Amino acid sequence: MTRVRGRAARGYVDLPWGQVHYRHAGTPGRPTLLIAHQSPLSSATYDLALAPLARRGLRVVAVDTPGFGMSDAPPQPWTIPQYAAALWQTADALGLDRVRLLGQHTGAVIAAEAALRAPHRVRRLILQGLPLYDDAERARKKATYAPGYTPERDGSHLRVIWDRVWGLYPRLSPDEADRQVAEYLMTGPDYATAYRAVFDHRLDTAALAAVPTVLLHGADDLVDRMTPVVRAALPHAPLVTIPGGTDFVADEQPEAFADAVAAQCDLDAPAVTP
Repeated sequence: MTRVRGRAARGYVDLPWGQVHYRHAGTPGRPTLLIAHQSPLSSATYDLALAPLARRGLRVVAVDTPGFGMSDAPPQPWTIPQYAAALWQTADALGLDRVRLLGQHTGAVIAAEAALRAPHRVRRLILQGLPLYDDAERARKKATYAPGYTPERDGSHLRVIWDRVWGLYPRLSPDEADRQVAEYLMTGPDYATAYRAVFDHRLDTAALAAVPTVLLHGADDLVDRMTPVVRAALPHAPLVTIPGGTDFVADEQPEAFADAVAAQCDLDAPAVTP
């Protein structure tokens, strides 16, 4: 659990369905970067990058999506628009107005939908691996991708989670894999709620032309395979890749990640006071 707790300052906000946990760094009044993580993990993915991002002049807030990490779950499964609305409710509770908005994988879908709901609040949208599935892959993944696990007295379900994590990310260190197993356990046996929301959602990519958008991810990110499709759907969005970075480039290369993100955040523009 030490890796899940991390090093960054942490806090909670109270919202109608429960508490939302977040990590933060930097000085209020500086340009704010709001981060939404991939599923079924948590803001711990970004813990090591928060201080480097703050040193580059950002105030950073990384939120645990409701139902994941240390945030309370909603009372019923949510759609992507509901997750997007909750992201803005969290921003409102923290006194954040205009933000730079970064989302990864599931978080990228949530962040993109949030940007469409309130484009006037998004100075820059950074998509760290945007999954755009065709209908066949949506149906296949919804049926098979994240089957969940059943807690067993002998602990064999821990091996099920461990094998899933290692199967997806064979380059993880044992320490990194251990953190992810803990995050799966914190979410619970049905860890696919946000995945299903993604598979059911069709993002209006054409409407994102009105939002300043950047594609930024590790060159070895699993979702990099979708880059040709995403670039065709978002021709206005430049692509930035971090050499050697996987899905967890923020954890693996926090300084390089902070450099790449800060370079896209228009930090020479006047700061927006929350």
